[in-house]
Formats: sequence, C-alpha cells, structure tokens
Amino acid sequence: MSFTLDSMSKVLYRKYRSQRFGELIGQEHIASILKNAVAQNQISHAYLFYGPRGLGKTSTARILAKAVDCLQLQPDGEPCCKCENCVAIQEGRFLDLIEIDAASNRGIDQIRELKERIEFSPTEGKYKVYIIDEVHMLTTEAFNALLKTLEEPPAHAILILATTEIHKVPATILSRCQRFDFRLGTDDEIAALLDKVSKEEKVKIEEDARDLIVTNARGSYRDALSLLDVIVSGQKKSKNPRNITEEEVRAVLGLADSTMAYFFLEKIVSGEGGEALDLIQELAQKGVNLGQFVKFVLSVLREILIDGLKGEIEGSEYSFAKNLDREKTLKLINLFVEAERSLKDAVVPTLPLEVLVADSIAYFGENSEGVDMGTDSRSGGQGSSNSGNSKASKSIGAVSSKKKSSKSSTKDAKKSKVPTASQVKAKWGQVIKEIRVYNSHLHAFLSRAEITGVEDGKLKLAVAFDFHKDRIECAKSKDAIAEVFLKLFGVAIGVECEVDDSIRSNVAPADVVIVSEAKSSVSSGGASNIYDSVAEVFGEDIEDI
Repeated sequence: MSFTLDSMSKVLYRKYRSQRFGELIGQEHIASILKNAVAQNQISHAYLFYGPRGLGKTSTARILAKAVDCLQLQPDGEPCCKCENCVAIQEGRFLDLIEIDAASNRGIDQIRELKERIEFSPTEGKYKVYIIDEVHMLTTEAFNALLKTLEEPPAHAILILATTEIHKVPATILSRCQRFDFRLGTDDEIAALLDKVSKEEKVKIEEDARDLIVTNARGSYRDALSLLDVIVSGQKKSKNPRNITEEEVRAVLGLADSTMAYFFLEKIVSGEGGEALDLIQELAQKGVNLGQFVKFVLSVLREILIDGLKGEIEGSEYSFAKNLDREKTLKLINLFVEAERSLKDAVVPTLPLEVLVADSIAYFGENSEGVDMGTDSRSGGQGSSNSGNSKASKSIGAVSSKKKSSKSSTKDAKKSKVPTASQVKAKWGQVIKEIRVYNSHLHAFLSRAEITGVEDGKLKLAVAFDFHKDRIECAKSKDAIAEVFLKLFGVAIGVECEVDDSIRSNVAPADVVIVSEAKSSVSSGGASNIYDSVAEVFGEDIEDI
C-alpha cells in the first residue's frame, strides 16, 4: 500500500489519503466496481456514496474524478497519478473538479449556480466532475433544483453525492444515482493502518496503546489517524513523544482506567449510591472525559447483554453480570444512553451521571443487601446473597468458618511460617492465578498492585487508586487472599494497601473484550423506545428481548 508523501506539517489523515482505488482500505467491493466501470467506459452520470464519517467517501470521489480524466489511464481502470490532470487533482487545482460542501452551501442559489455552470464544457479534462459533500443538508428547494439537473445532465458532467444520513435524501434523488454503501473498518483493518502509518512516521506505539486508539476510532479510519495525531502532539510531559504507551493515550484522550467503569457499574447494581457518587467526583477531579467514560460503560453493558442472549453469562468477566437479567441490563443501557445525550449540554458536567445514580437506586434499591458483588455467586434477583452455589462462595465460606474454628492455630502458623516479601514475589504470579477462582475482579486489582513488604503478618501492597484499595481490603477479598496464602504458603495472611500516585503510570487497564459493531451477531427486531435507544448505541435493534 502506498501513500502520498506530502509535507510533514500536514495532518496524518490528509497526508495518508488514498490516491488510487487499490489504496482504499475496507472498501474493496466499491473500488472493484468503479475500476471496472472506468476501464469499460461505462460511467454513470450520478453516484451516491453513503456511510459514516471517515471511511473514504470523499477520497473515493476524488479518485473516480482522477480516473475519468486521467491522460494515461491504466488498463485496469486505475489512474496513473503522474499525468498533468492527476497531479492537478491531487494538488487541488484542477478546474474541472468542483467540490461543494452542502453543509455551508445548502440553499437553492448555490444549486442554481451549479446548474448554470454545469452546461459549460470541461476546461482541462474529458469530464466535469461535481462532488457534493453532506448532500443531505440541502434544503427542499435545493433538492428540487438538483433533481432537474440529475434528470437531464449534460454528457460531459458527473455528479458524486456523499452523505452520512441517507434517510434525509429524497427518494427522487436516490432513484437517479448509483448507490454505494461504505462499511465501517474492522479492528484489524484499523490496527493495520495505524501500524503502517506509525512505521512511516517513525513512531513506536505499544500494542495496548494502539488497540485503545482502535477502540476509540469506532470503525473510522480518519478518526484513528486524527487520534494518533493528537496523541503524538499532545504528550507535553513525555520525554519521547514518538514512543507511545497506553497510559499516555489515556492521559491525552482523558480516558478512565477501565477498572473504574467496572467499579461504577458494580456499585450501581449493588445499590451503593454513595460510593458511585464518590467515583463520579473522582473522575471529574482527574479530568476524565465523562462522555468517553459513559461510552466505555455502554460497551461493557453491550457485552453483558450479548453474553446473556447467547446464554454465556456464567463465563462473563464481570462478576456483577450474574445479578443482571435482560430487563435490568436494558434498563441500565437506557439510563446511560440518556446520560450520554445529556452530557453534551449539561451546565454542571457531572449532573447527568449523578441523576443516573439516583434513577438506578430507585430501580435497583439502596444498599448492597441481597446483592453480593464481592463473589461470583448468582443471586435470585435482589434476594439473599447466600443463594449462590459457586466454587468461589463455597471456598470463601470455608475460609470464614476456618478462621472461626482455628483462630489459635492460625496465629501459631503466622509466627512461624509467614513468608518474606521475596518469597511472595517469587510466587506472586501463582497467587494471582489462584485468586481468579474466587473473584475475577480481585484478580485484576491484585495484578496491578505492587508488593512493598510483609510486616506483622500482613502483606503490604501499593495501589494506584482508592477504589483498588477498597476492593482489596474488603472482607471477602481478605478471606480469598487468606485462603490462597494458606494453600500456597501454609499460612493465612492479612493484607493492607496504601495508595501511591507514583505507580499510576505502570497501571494497565483490566482485560476487556469489547464486541465490535461490525462483528455483532445480534439481528434486527423490536421497536419500543428502549429498543430504539439500544439501537442508537449499537447500530442495530435487538431481537426477541
């Protein structure tokens, strides 16, 4: 894949704009049809390019303009990109290529001017090509005027309409154009683009950092390159801005650690509104982009919803997911969708999330009684937390009874068998692996902690955030840790955490699989308000919910 080598001062998405059909990423189905049409001289007088932003609609229109006016057209329909006309189009000085932004030129006067000028023969090329971007922004009168041109176009004219909102384009216009639908890029395609551009720009980007950019690009090639641009130029405190880490991506883009999203959801589901509100304040104080935070939470809820539809909730990464049935999951999705809408115009930035907490407490109930989020046990709605029968709850229960029945023997063991910090560090990987049996999120928190010592029969840990400390030091987590140490070292041990801001740069987010819209297996269906909200987030309706 080749790219133009413009000045380094150009933004990346312009510098690496595709110049041939073969360079278009993810739109091979469109490139193939257009190339064949050009090669066989079967050019239509009007095209309509539809798709979300940043997928290459305008680039494809320019490549088509280049191909129809190329002086040395290749046998397969590719423009040569070397002749006078091709170079002029690439440099934006070709008189027979006219680009109109309908968002700022949406009135009938502009379309009337187009109608008058389109009748004149081309000045430099064989065809006069008009590209009308965001065509859905035209007024009704302007559309009517454009329709007349589409009905009786001169032989030397080609109109290429581009839109992100095809439902706003009149059917009379659609029926007179060849329509091409551009698809969102897959994660692999966008990752490959970032790898290619990073190599060309001599930028080293960690895989986790790249994947975070891919996730936030949401299928848009242009957005991916724009984000990379922002990150490279936004690392003011970095000694080497061309060596990009995941933590730097989060800092520049204002993204929260993913464990904060889990913690927030956990507190909402368990009815602990006070702690959820405290987390909102912490997010605001850290300068986290609340809109991005909500989108990440929605991605988590989406995964939980789909796991539930597939009957795979038992294997979910999220312990609280077992306390969410389909109705509750949809309720949460609806609340977060409303919060995302409100965040855009909120006078008090945190208010939409605070209202969300209040609404969720009214729905789920207050306090965590009956919803035990510290274990992997299933609760029958909001009943007793002792109803679960998972391995984790049995084991933790065993720890509690063992502590009561053998208190003196444990004390004796502590005196003689307490491991040193070095011994704990040597087996830390095994400790973390064993912890997963009891609670997957405790496993995640411990994997991000640093061992600072063992004193007075307690394991001393340094953690990055207050909520990591809270989760590790809760009673059930301590029981699980004691059980694992008893198994591996022959002695139950306590745990004590200290929050250390200096280790935050070493903290990586918990492993989360975010289901791509392009790979979702959920099919279309229902149409109530809540389902419409789901569709707005996920890009499609959910069937049989």
